[in-house]
Amino acid sequence: MTERYLIVAEFPLVVNPLRLLLSGQPFIRNYRWEPDRGVRFHVVEKEGGRVIRTARAAAFFAFHHVNAFEKGDDVVVDIVTNPDPAVIDQLYVDRLRSASPVAATGKLTRFRISSAEEVPDERLSEVPIEFPRFAYRRLAGRHYRYVYGAGNEVPDNFIDNLVKLDLDQGTASSWHEEGCYPGEPVFVAAPEGTNEDDGAILSVVLDTRKAASFLLILDASTFRELGRADAPHHIPFGFHGNYLAEAETRGIEPTS
Repeated sequence: MTERYLIVAEFPLVVNPLRLLLSGQPFIRNYRWEPDRGVRFHVVEKEGGRVIRTARAAAFFAFHHVNAFEKGDDVVVDIVTNPDPAVIDQLYVDRLRSASPVAATGKLTRFRISSAEEVPDERLSEVPIEFPRFAYRRLAGRHYRYVYGAGNEVPDNFIDNLVKLDLDQGTASSWHEEGCYPGEPVFVAAPEGTNEDDGAILSVVLDTRKAASFLLILDASTFRELGRADAPHHIPFGFHGNYLAEAETRGIEPTS
C-alpha cells in the first residue's frame, strides 16, 4: 500500500474453483501457470475502494511484496520476483530433504505504474533474497532506502545468510556463518534513532554444528554482530517473526 492506494498484483497462476472441489489433488496441484496473461496490477483508492487504474506487466511469480509509494502521478511497487512458480516445487518435503534443498531465488524488482497500459520493471539487485523486511512502522507506503532479507551465500544451498540492500547506493551487505541457517530478519528501530537503519536486526538461526538454535542480533546500520542468545535445543523453522516491546505484550495471556 501507499499513502492513498492499495495495489493488488494478480499473478498468472490460476485455478478453476471446481478443480479444488473435485480433482482429489492437493490444493496447489490444481493451479496452472499461464504466462501469456502477464501480471495485472490493480490500483485501488483507500477511501471509497474505487479501482483507479489497471495495468499489465510481463509474467512473474512472487511470495512477498516489500513496499510501495507514490512518486508524482506514478505508483512504485517493489516485489521479490521469480520468473515462474517453480519455487513452489522446492517446498515439497522430499525436495527439502534432498541434497538440493530450497534456496532463495527471488530478486528485488521495482515496478512503476503510470497512465500507460504496460508496466516497466527495474531490477534493483541481483542478490538472492526472500522474507524482506524494512523500517515498516516509519516508512510503510513511503519512499525508503534499506531492505533486509534472508538469502544464499552458497549457491543452491538452503537459505544460509542475511542480507541488507541499500537501494540508493545499489550495494549489499551480508552475514554468514558456516553451518548456520537463519530465519526471517526482524528490524527493530532504535527508540532514539534518527536514520532509517538505526536499530537492530533479530533472527533465529539454526546452528547445525550444535544441533541447536540461537537468537542473532545484528547492528542494522553496520550489519555487524552485536551478540547472540543460545537456546538449549533447536527451534523449528517458521516463515515469519515479529518483535513486540514489553509495553505491547502486557495483558497478553500465554497460549498453549
